Amino acid sequence: MNNNIRLAAIFLLSLIIWFASGLTSSSQSKESIVRATAPTGVQVTVFKKELYKPTLSLRANTQPNRSVNLAAQIVGKISAVLVEEGTAVTKGQVICEISKEDRYFRLDQAKAHLEQSSIAYRGAITLKSAGFQSEVAIAQARATLETAKANLKRAQLDIGHLNVVAPFDGIIETRALDIGDYVVPGTICALLVDLNPIKVTALVNEHEVSKVKVSSVASASIGLNGPVEAVVSYIAHQANHTTRSYRLEALVKNSNKSIRAGLSARLEIPTEGIEAHLIPASSTLLNDQGGMAVRIVSPANITQSISVTVLGEIGAGIWVSGLPEVANVITVGQNYVIDGELVEPTFLNNIAKI
Repeated sequence: MNNNIRLAAIFLLSLIIWFASGLTSSSQSKESIVRATAPTGVQVTVFKKELYKPTLSLRANTQPNRSVNLAAQIVGKISAVLVEEGTAVTKGQVICEISKEDRYFRLDQAKAHLEQSSIAYRGAITLKSAGFQSEVAIAQARATLETAKANLKRAQLDIGHLNVVAPFDGIIETRALDIGDYVVPGTICALLVDLNPIKVTALVNEHEVSKVKVSSVASASIGLNGPVEAVVSYIAHQANHTTRSYRLEALVKNSNKSIRAGLSARLEIPTEGIEAHLIPASSTLLNDQGGMAVRIVSPANITQSISVTVLGEIGAGIWVSGLPEVANVITVGQNYVIDGELVEPTFLNNIAKI
């Protein structure tokens, strides 16, 4: 009898333990369901559109505004070289002199021949009017007169070319000749460079060339010097076949010639403004197409991903386009929610929720 009571007690205790474990499991299941259906908490920041003025930054270098090889135009010996390398010269200043030799005698001879030919031609005309001169003789006299005029002009040009002069203000960069050197037409006397204004040249790629306009005001940082004002003067119309980039030139005032040619530079060109959002770079995602996207929260606290285009980057974040005028951007927790999910946002700034 005692054994039966003991077995019944054990059986009753087992039933009680089994029922208790069932109640506990049910309670835990209900708690899990509640947790699963509760909105996910995310942190949201409200961003409004702002005017973004991107700056195009280009590697550049300085070049002379103009450079020309001053060459002899006649045959002869150099009789004088009037400038040294590095000398500043003005327009019309004589750089090299070529020996006169007999050129002034030739000029006098040409003048005398012209006078003789003129007299002969006038005499032929007079004889023609009297009926004593043929048309052939008249034509020959006219040809002789024209040849005499051409010879005089040639002699005058030779005299004018005795001096090799500077065609513009500049600096003699190199001097190739010295007294006694023999020259022929095309022999280089000196290299003249114009450094005021100085030219800053750069290459701009095919995607950014349309953002720059001639006459745009830019900023040039040359060597170790601070930025100076530059004005875009030229943009090439044909791209380089290898780099697919376009040559761009800007001019910088250089009245004291302190900026040399051949220096490395950085050209900063502001482009036209565009409406965009400045957001933290950490708030962006990759969409299914591999593009950039931002996850936002609607007024009903429903998540949505919007594709954006990155326009630029600064220390405070990145500038993007594609978002609505005012956007509730998920800045913390965007990786833990999906599109169309109900969330519980916590706004991180003082801008009112939209």
